Amino acid sequence: MHTLKLAAALIAAHLALGTGLAAGAEPAPSKSSTAGACSAVPREQFKSEAELRAQVEKLRFQVIRVSTDAGCYEVIAADRNGKPYEVTFRGADLRMVSRYEVKGARQ
Repeated sequence: MHTLKLAAALIAAHLALGTGLAAGAEPAPSKSSTAGACSAVPREQFKSEAELRAQVEKLRFQVIRVSTDAGCYEVIAADRNGKPYEVTFRGADLRMVSRYEVKGARQ
């Protein structure tokens, strides 16, 4: 009986946390997941684009294009093999929020 209560409590905690994932699985990334990380910071509080470019180059990417959206910098960059990525950084502190390979892009 005690084991059953413990199992029920663990399942309830799991559901309450909203994880709902199989062991070891990670959620699929989505634009909405970066929305929370990119708060509506005024553009005046962003780090400079030069600092952003230096950060991207430090990660061994070549910057192709930079834009801003909802408190973040969105960078299209290529790795050293020329593979394109969309990389998102918070504007205020240049912390990387997401990195996705751009599928179907010409190389």
